[in-house]
Amino acid sequence: MSTPNLYQHLLEKFSYYTINELIQLNNDTVSEKGWGSSKSTFRTALISTFSKRGLDLSNIISREDGFTSVKYVAVRLEKNTLIPIVQ
Repeated sequence: MSTPNLYQHLLEKFSYYTINELIQLNNDTVSEKGWGSSKSTFRTALISTFSKRGLDLSNIISREDGFTSVKYVAVRLEKNTLIPIVQ
């Protein structure tokens, strides 16, 4: 499956998940070793789904010098905001 097709497939699947299920998927993903294009596409689809659900991502996303960075961390939900879990 090509990356754009995988991304669309994941977005569709994630639309049926609860926020708690999505958070668990994120936390499981960041705890695993290795990083490839499929895993990157998976995490991008997760972050996009969080955003579409109206969650505040400001604690895990930063924008500097025209670049957007997403922290690769486990998260918890607090008052509609994703908060990094400090390990």
